Amino acid sequence: MKKAFNILPVLALAALIYGSGTDPAELSTVKANQQETNFGDLTADALCHAAKVKIGLVAAVSFKPGTVSADNLTSEQVASLLQKPEEHWAVSKLTGAQLRAAVERGLSRLPLPSTAFLQVAGLKVQYNPGAPRGSRITALTTTKGTKAPVDATQEYQVVMPLSLAKGGSGYFQIFDQDDIIRRGSDGISQVITTYLSSGAKIKYTGKDRIVAVTAQ
Repeated sequence: MKKAFNILPVLALAALIYGSGTDPAELSTVKANQQETNFGDLTADALCHAAKVKIGLVAAVSFKPGTVSADNLTSEQVASLLQKPEEHWAVSKLTGAQLRAAVERGLSRLPLPSTAFLQVAGLKVQYNPGAPRGSRITALTTTKGTKAPVDATQEYQVVMPLSLAKGGSGYFQIFDQDDIIRRGSDGISQVITTYLSSGAKIKYTGKDRIVAVTAQ
C-alpha cells in the first residue's frame, strides 16, 4: 500500500511565499549555512507560531541542502529539507546580551559555511562581513510587536530546535538546557506543515532578515 502524504493547500502557500529575485514556486535550503533562505525563514516563523513567541533561531545543522517545488507540496517534501524532522522544539529565556552573542556566533565563520549559521525570525540582523569576529553586528532589532534594538539587559523568550536550545553547535558557551523554560511535543516537520496549512499571510524574500552592510 502506498503511503498517503498530506497535500498542503497551494493557495495558502501562495500567500506565504513570493520571491524578489527568487523563484516564488520553490522552497530552498541551499546555502543555509552561509545566508538567509526562504525555507529557513519559514522554519523559524513556524516555530514562533507553534510556541507563541516572537523570536526564533534555527542553526544550519537542522537543514539538509535542497530545493522543492511549492506546488502541491507534501509533508514528505517538507521533511526532506530537515536533518531531524521529528525533533521537538524548546523555548529558552535569554538576555539580550545572550541573544546578540548567539547571532555573532552564527556570523563568525563567514564567508565560510558553518553549521552554526542561524536562520532567524522576529529579528533584523545587519552586519559588517569585514569586521572582526565577535563584533560584526552593526544593528540587531526586534521586528514583531514593539520594534526596537535588542536590549542587553532585557529577557526574551526564544524558540529553537531542542538540540540547539541545549547548546548544540557550540552554543553551550552562550546558553544551554538550564535556560529552557518549556518544550513542545510536535516535531519540526509537523510544526511547519501545520503553519503552512493555517494560511498565515507572510511574504518571504529570503533576503530581508540578515543583511550585510558596508561600514561607513
